[in-house]
Amino acid sequence: MPPIIKVSDQDVCVATSEFPFAKWKFEKFNPVQSRIMDFYNQDCNTLVAARTSAGKTVIAEQFLSQEIRERGGKGMFLAPLRALAREKVTDWTNPEYHLSDLKISICTGDYRLTKERTKELDDADIIIMTSEMLSHRSRSHNSEQSQFLKKIGTLVIDEFHTIGVQNRGDHLEVGLMKFTQINPTARIVLLSATMPNVEQLAEWVSYSLNQKQTFVLRSEYRPVPLTIHYETYDDSIKRYDLLEQEKINKAMDIVEWYKDDKFIVFTHTKRTGEMMKKELQSAGIDCQFHSSDLESAERAKVEDKFRNDPKFKVVVATSTLAAGLNMPARRVIILGVNRGVDEVESHEIIQMCGRSGRYGIDPMGDAYVLVPESQVSLYKQKFNKPNRIESQLLEKYGNNYKTLAFHLVSEIYFGGIETTDDVRKWFKRSLAYFQNKSFDDSVVDSTLELLRKCGAIGLEDDKWNARTIGKVASMFYISPFDVSDLYFNFKSLFDSGKENDDHLLSLALGNIDSQRSNIVNKAEKDEMSLYANQARLKFTGKFLADGAIKAGYCYYSLLNGTNSQALASFQRNLQFDFNRLSQILIALDSMGGSWNRSGWLKTLEGRIAYGVPAHLINLCKIDNIGRVRANKLYDAGIKTAKDIANTDAEKLGKIINMKGDAVKKIIQQAQGL
Repeated sequence: MPPIIKVSDQDVCVATSEFPFAKWKFEKFNPVQSRIMDFYNQDCNTLVAARTSAGKTVIAEQFLSQEIRERGGKGMFLAPLRALAREKVTDWTNPEYHLSDLKISICTGDYRLTKERTKELDDADIIIMTSEMLSHRSRSHNSEQSQFLKKIGTLVIDEFHTIGVQNRGDHLEVGLMKFTQINPTARIVLLSATMPNVEQLAEWVSYSLNQKQTFVLRSEYRPVPLTIHYETYDDSIKRYDLLEQEKINKAMDIVEWYKDDKFIVFTHTKRTGEMMKKELQSAGIDCQFHSSDLESAERAKVEDKFRNDPKFKVVVATSTLAAGLNMPARRVIILGVNRGVDEVESHEIIQMCGRSGRYGIDPMGDAYVLVPESQVSLYKQKFNKPNRIESQLLEKYGNNYKTLAFHLVSEIYFGGIETTDDVRKWFKRSLAYFQNKSFDDSVVDSTLELLRKCGAIGLEDDKWNARTIGKVASMFYISPFDVSDLYFNFKSLFDSGKENDDHLLSLALGNIDSQRSNIVNKAEKDEMSLYANQARLKFTGKFLADGAIKAGYCYYSLLNGTNSQALASFQRNLQFDFNRLSQILIALDSMGGSWNRSGWLKTLEGRIAYGVPAHLINLCKIDNIGRVRANKLYDAGIKTAKDIANTDAEKLGKIINMKGDAVKKIIQQAQGL
């Protein structure tokens, strides 16, 4: 077996001028980065377990620049979130940055892999991806006939401890399993928070995946000392809104006590974030809410203002800020330890705490974690001794191994698994197997049977093969159980001739496996109560989960051009993701559904994209004509692009409240349609 070599921080810091393949503006590497100088140029794996702000990005740059400029290979960087992947592209392509002379390409879920994009990835020096995209691209490597994965000489994985995170870690685990089959010679560099069993993860990568020697650097270095304070709130309060207000009141006390300091206030839900923002603004405190609802340019403005404007004191943020963005504050407040009914992972809380203390500015950092009064000791122990990193591949939902099923159906479709025995062979390379997770014939048989029942796979001559549902699920990297529900929901809708009933249509979209588990709070229930009653009347004798009704209500709102108040963010996310859902429905139709409804499905996509009834879609295709203006035009008898083209500019301008060249451009575009 290849050796695991444990090393520690280096006491004598090395000058950055001694590194020949990149240049930084600072003069010396810190103790962690200095130790990397001993082995950055070796054909080995590396795992660095270090605290937030220990300079792990520089370590990534050390390995990647040496790979490209000395070894002549290609580098890949895995970021935990799309936003962080985009941030790395922005940083590394900045003309003033030392990597800007290299070809850098990004490949995340919001980029389509066209022939041009594939060539760009083949030609790139550094490819930036998310773990989900590595898993997807590795699976479809042969069918896409791309070569870039085989050319990777060094793979750097940021925030590697996320391999133990529910609903995310399994993608990284399976992606690594597949990647190392395609490319067994690549060096793997793992950048992690300090967790109890990082050595075990290094052993898995070395022994099970690529059989390379691995250096493990567990560091205690932190440039700015950090103190974590545990502040309590009254958890005997049962009403959700009052409980959240109790946390906000505690946070306000801290902010107002240290009114000259910069704060990041982390929240686990957008609703509480908005409440916190309003409370701060009511107290005359300049603040912004930084969440995934903001476009990247807007987020960048908030970040820049927070760093450079001394009057801008507080940013309220969701986890988009916790996982790696370089935006520390003097103090951090974390609004509780639960996200809905689930506990927030200890590593997330620790990451958020790590945003405290600005290097070169603050003498120290202070983090305040709001914990329930009845469980103070429990949470102190939990965060002082983080949980072990555990594989999520055998995570169960109810009594079923749906996470395992998700990966198995794709392995069957792409040819990695043919027989039941192949499942066992495949599993032996997993972290779950390495950690002795319980896995026997009953798990294999029940999971394959679950996939067979939902129509994703079939068995012929003792070999498993993907059916239409399994093929579509694998092509679009989506749950086969969601695809199965969509298939049978729309089959029923078309068979009954009720596809134009918006209540039934919205439920066909919303009543799928992943949506049924949505948490629904009181405000959301109140807002969608009328829709819920109507939905249940039409589904007499059938159970409808609140989570499915929540999704259905948002789709119904989009179909009819109304904006939800309590569910605005959820509705936007469904709208943003609908292009993919539409492509799934079209694929189901063409690959086995035989509904012959591609035109109707395209119209449905337009309704959701523009948030309008069907009769307004063609008007909304014209630039600067949205739902409100389209309604005004339609009410005025202007119902088509041809009508716009034949309307006097002055009259048109009055209807839609626009003037001059803007109106002329609308008419010109309408004339071209």
